[in-house]
Amino acid sequence: MAQMEDVVKFFNSFLDIYYAGTVAVYSESDAVLDERRAASMKFVHAVPGVIMSPLFGRERDLPADELAELAEEMDVTRRALFLVAEYRHPSWGALYGGYIGDDSSDTAGSYGGLLYATEIDRELKIIAIYREDFDKASPPVRWRHSQGAEIGDPGKPVAVRPLEAPTERAAHRQDWESLRAFTKSR
Repeated sequence: MAQMEDVVKFFNSFLDIYYAGTVAVYSESDAVLDERRAASMKFVHAVPGVIMSPLFGRERDLPADELAELAEEMDVTRRALFLVAEYRHPSWGALYGGYIGDDSSDTAGSYGGLLYATEIDRELKIIAIYREDFDKASPPVRWRHSQGAEIGDPGKPVAVRPLEAPTERAAHRQDWESLRAFTKSR
């Protein structure tokens, strides 16, 4: 079972790669974008019958002038890792939720997704990606499956590592505070 500090490092490393890939969407050649996509895929594991794809991409072979326009319009910030929660899942065992921010400077202080990771062959891998379900009132924030394994309700956390609180939406802050109440250092 992974230590919480290792899980935090894992999610932050993924967010670094994700940021580099998102910047590449707006400003780099197809070859560089392909490298960033390949690097991001080293962090994920697709369960049999389920597709996991990078969360960033664009049309290939963009003319230089169109790519330059994209670069001028780029509004990308590195996603924050707000909190990591450890769950005991009936199917996955130790399951880690990484509550991440959005990647636009306008919404960087709000939740932008929930990543679930577990150990696969003794390595942490992201197995599912969830997005906020805006059709359901929050708090607590409700999550909608986006890709990867369908986790369902992970239950109550057994450990929580709060890192920084979301600041953009009151419901996200309240959700973060309620999860933080489960804080148990490991």
